[in-house]
Amino acid sequence: MEEIILNAHAKINLSLEITGRRPDGYHEIVSFMQGTGLHDIVGVKNCAENGTKYNLPHCNIDDIVVYLCTASKTIPTDMSNLAFKGIKALLDACSDAGLSHGIPALMVSIDKRLPVAAGIAGGSGNAAACMLGLNALLGYPFSLRELMTAGTPVGADVPFSIFMNAYRNRDVLGGMEGIGEAGDSAWTSGIGDVVEGADPVSGYVLMANPGVGVSTRAAYEAMDRIGYSGAGGRRLFVNDLEKYTLGEQPAAAELKRLMLGLPGADEVLMSGSGPTIVAYYRDEDKAMADREVLVEALRDIPGARLWMTATGDMKEGIR
Repeated sequence: MEEIILNAHAKINLSLEITGRRPDGYHEIVSFMQGTGLHDIVGVKNCAENGTKYNLPHCNIDDIVVYLCTASKTIPTDMSNLAFKGIKALLDACSDAGLSHGIPALMVSIDKRLPVAAGIAGGSGNAAACMLGLNALLGYPFSLRELMTAGTPVGADVPFSIFMNAYRNRDVLGGMEGIGEAGDSAWTSGIGDVVEGADPVSGYVLMANPGVGVSTRAAYEAMDRIGYSGAGGRRLFVNDLEKYTLGEQPAAAELKRLMLGLPGADEVLMSGSGPTIVAYYRDEDKAMADREVLVEALRDIPGARLWMTATGDMKEGIR
């Protein structure tokens, strides 16, 4: 295999509780995460070093030149890009396992459709897709769980993103050992490294983003001052990080207020560290009706974006 193209799906949190801070500074969480129909498109391709005539940004990762092809102006082009970090994590795993890859260069393409720093694992999904894709190009040396372990240092959402995106791209990743365990929904704990597949909470969602970004690191650090539940009782539709983000981002707070007023929504919750706010529906017609209401309301929030999609086992309608 010389090239693979994968959909890098966004996740939403149906719950997120912080249970404590570890001595190393990382926070322990309990969270229910689930995939959505929204996604970027990520390609990973073998290529020759300097084999392209384009003046593309690139990084040298473990003696491999990795080129980045994207029209996006919102993602970094250096090693702070989670896609590059994902590739490095997999190459490091190869080195640790004594595996030779024989790759002189890689071309990574990212068709960026998701907002950045939005609490929906857009960057983590890109990292997951790169790791899944490179693993495929190498002939699947790592199983699903081994890949998730390798992805843990890249970011807290990466293990689940690998788990969920393996499931959603299973038609093209069928050669990977353990892919039968992959799923769309999971309870995650630890620092995000413990992923237990779970039955989905299926429905339709309106996902609204106010057009601002939130630093996940800053949010978690602030929670040590603000306080968090510490419970971790596997409750749905709670998010400790709302205490920080809705206080720091007035546009996100206004967006949640608007969505709490939607007549048909069953639940309204911020996803991850935000600022994306998600309204959940069991009934598609109610979601469609509320979408029209929200479209008008969002005209007063410059830069706001709105999507309707499915989550869990519902059909993948995207509007």
